[in-house]
Amino acid sequence: MTDWESAWRRALAKPPPHRSLHDLQLIYYGLSGLEALQTLRDHQLRRLCKYARYERRQANDVLYYTGELSTCWYILLSGSVFIDGSMFLPRSR
Repeated sequence: MTDWESAWRRALAKPPPHRSLHDLQLIYYGLSGLEALQTLRDHQLRRLCKYARYERRQANDVLYYTGELSTCWYILLSGSVFIDGSMFLPRSR
């Protein structure tokens, strides 16, 4: 992991009310490079930066079950995830 990636993850790991303008800029730059978010408009992405957070999960953690109401969504940065018996890996750029 590069120094930039470490700084980006540290900024995401901070509680949203405690983020500095620099943290928000790091988060914005990192999220703008993710393919899944390329279609968002600038103001939508900037708003997302205020709420996005970093989570690290252990193997075999269940994020949610089929039929549950989801209160958030996830972007996979590393590792893999199983959905309905299929494995998904993060996309690289």
